[in-house]
Amino acid sequence: MLEQILKILENHNVFLTGGAGVGKTHLTQAVIKHYKTNGKNVIKLGSTGISAVNIGGVSIHSFFKFGICSNFAELASYDKRQKSNITKLAEIIKIANLIIIDEISMVSGDLLEMIAYRLRTLKFQGKLLLVGDFYQLPPVYKKDEATLFDYTYAFNSDAWKSFELKNIELKISKRTKDMKFYEILKSLRLGEINQNVNDYINSLRIKEYELDENVTMLFGRNVDADNINQIMLDRLDTPLEISNAELNIIDEATQKNGLQNIQNWLNSLNSQDELKIKVGAKIIFVVNYAYMGYYNGEQGKIKEIIKEDDKCISVVIEKQNGEIIQVGKHLFTYTKFVKDGDEINQQILATFSQFPFKLAYAITIHKSQGMSINNLVCNLNQIFANGQLYVALSRATNPENLKLFYNKRKNFSDYLKSVVKIDDKVKKFYNESKFENFKEIW
Repeated sequence: MLEQILKILENHNVFLTGGAGVGKTHLTQAVIKHYKTNGKNVIKLGSTGISAVNIGGVSIHSFFKFGICSNFAELASYDKRQKSNITKLAEIIKIANLIIIDEISMVSGDLLEMIAYRLRTLKFQGKLLLVGDFYQLPPVYKKDEATLFDYTYAFNSDAWKSFELKNIELKISKRTKDMKFYEILKSLRLGEINQNVNDYINSLRIKEYELDENVTMLFGRNVDADNINQIMLDRLDTPLEISNAELNIIDEATQKNGLQNIQNWLNSLNSQDELKIKVGAKIIFVVNYAYMGYYNGEQGKIKEIIKEDDKCISVVIEKQNGEIIQVGKHLFTYTKFVKDGDEINQQILATFSQFPFKLAYAITIHKSQGMSINNLVCNLNQIFANGQLYVALSRATNPENLKLFYNKRKNFSDYLKSVVKIDDKVKKFYNESKFENFKEIW
């Protein structure tokens, strides 16, 4: 499968899509590894701070030097004040072989036009790999924000057409082997709430729940998840320990002028400045780090907390599969791409050191993206965004261990229809687009 997409990328830009858990991230990382192994320059960009962190890159606005501009008029004025930055960006873009943009569904058509403008004027000669699912998270507009081209989605823009993308859709689930459940998830992704889907989801509902250390709960709001985690932590009679993160700003210019960018980066991390832990607490890893033996969404229980000079330096964790590992703090890095001869490297501007896990009794749907969770209870009372329900349910690896809680006054079937909304533009795009004949062999 890797060979197929690499072959297409030799001559074409690519749009890689598919539902949750089909392997988009896995395939993207394989492409990155291949390019780097062969001495090629890869730029990894995220449409949001979170997606940038997940792909190990930087945000679109940061890389392309867009500042807070939202249209060409603002950008033209802004560029007059940052000519040296544009010169440096041009040097990087000219030697880039591949630019990857993750979570492309959250990129508006107007933003994609600005990206195309940069690539065109700065002589980009490489290829684009756009990754994401338009059935999930849409672009976010401020209520008073006017758009120059009135492009809600990236695929509606002239820039999208100019890229002449080859479309690839992954369809085989890597997260669950239950085909009936997978078909239900497919229907939810497409916004199809028929009687079969309605009955299936209703069959997962429970009237009440008890807090259980063996279950992870998903909530729409941070305050609900934080409350459950605190309650469960208080139940443990072992001593409370607090791991304080360490922020180190290395670059002087960032220290002087980039503090707001640093704060935005910190907010995008799935990590805490002050992490409260106890022996016996259930945790969930929030990063992939195969070298150390854990991945995003994997759970375990704290067996021992090792301290030195009254500071937590490592934690012994028993994973769900019985394996015991010792985990130190993870070094999150805030970087920028820089030209170094004929190579493009990532220069570290700041670091944030904290354990790569958080309490796993409850997490938010937003922070659960990319995770695979076995025992799951989803509280559906606060679903407020398109795609949220689909994201929540698609975290589950086994529907037999999935329960849904809802106790609002509104009829559940009516509520279900109200929170599973798919824009007709998205349906039209997928129905009318040509997708490559792609063999999914892993």
